[in-house]
Formats: sequence, C-alpha cells, structure tokens
Amino acid sequence: MGQVQVLRTSKLHRKTVSKRQYRKFPYEKVAKLWGQCKTIAQIGHSIKRVDKDSATGDLYHSLRNFLYRMHRGYKNKSGRTVRLPHRVSQLTIRAARKAGLRAW
Repeated sequence: MGQVQVLRTSKLHRKTVSKRQYRKFPYEKVAKLWGQCKTIAQIGHSIKRVDKDSATGDLYHSLRNFLYRMHRGYKNKSGRTVRLPHRVSQLTIRAARKAGLRAW
C-alpha cells in the first residue's frame, strides 16, 4: 500500500471578509454638550445616535453606554485620559448603584 499525500490548499480561494466599520464616536462633542447641561435625548439627536429601530424601545441605549464609559475615563484630543463629571452627588450615585444591584 502506498502512502496518501495530503496537499495543503491555499487560503486564496476563500472569500475575504472585511472588518465591520463603525462610526467614530464624538467624545469631545458629547463632553461639550454634557458640560452645557443638555439632556441625553438632546445629545443623542445632535450626534445622530438615536436607535429608532430598537426592539426594546430604548432609543438612547448606545449613548448611555458611552456616557457610562466616559464617566470611567476616556482619551481626549491630546491623548490624556479624562473623566466626564457626574451631574449628581456621589451619594446619589452610590444609592442608585445599590438600588440597581438590589433589583438584580
């Protein structure tokens, strides 16, 4: 019996799938609007991040996630990590987090 030779095929015949392109998030503009005490809805409409086709009806879900991340820290134009300031007291934030964890 002879040996069976296994040939390696090249990957050239496979269809290449490009990476999904996301829109850049305007951190500076959101920080500026947040500093002007604009609401989440106003900020969402001004940067065109309103999810009208949301299955849950939550129009500003992605914007609220970005605001959460910005409160944790984001890089500004100069490359420094800065935090978006909260509009309420630290006590209120702590109470809201505690209530949310209790409901979970």
